[in-house]
Amino acid sequence: MKYENVINLCEVSLFRYKDFVIFLSPKGRVVLNYPKKDDFQYQLTSGLIKVKKSSLVENRLESVVSGLKEFYHRKLNLIGIGFRAWCYFDNTRNCQVLCIKVGLSKDVLIFIPSDIVVLCLRPTLILLKGIDKKSVSLLACRIRSIKVPDPYKGKGIRYDNEIVRIKPGKQK
Repeated sequence: MKYENVINLCEVSLFRYKDFVIFLSPKGRVVLNYPKKDDFQYQLTSGLIKVKKSSLVENRLESVVSGLKEFYHRKLNLIGIGFRAWCYFDNTRNCQVLCIKVGLSKDVLIFIPSDIVVLCLRPTLILLKGIDKKSVSLLACRIRSIKVPDPYKGKGIRYDNEIVRIKPGKQK
């Protein structure tokens, strides 16, 4: 068996239990399910994991390990008059709740999964942090879909460095 791809595991522990691969670090843990023995074969030596060549498995493992070393984050800006966001902890559901006011008839409540942390740095700036890149990106996409930026005025929820091209209005 030839191992071709190498991933560095600094401060991250790796365990294999039946069909599960468990990654532990001071920032959290991730459990991955790999039922086929042929699909995921690895060799662990001195803090490096050598994976048998499979690009999907290698990319997923690199994403998990880098997320455990440093959190993935996304910033969202609320552009528009009266657009506001704030977050609080709901004791009955035992989760964080993000409340967004973007000109709809009611405020939008989003219940945040336990593996993601939401911070409202300003009333118009939301920061999402988490270990898993996929879940952070999906939540950011879900929040952005509440009010996509308008192509004529530019109002809406944008990613931090997103550029919105403004269309010209009607010409007389």
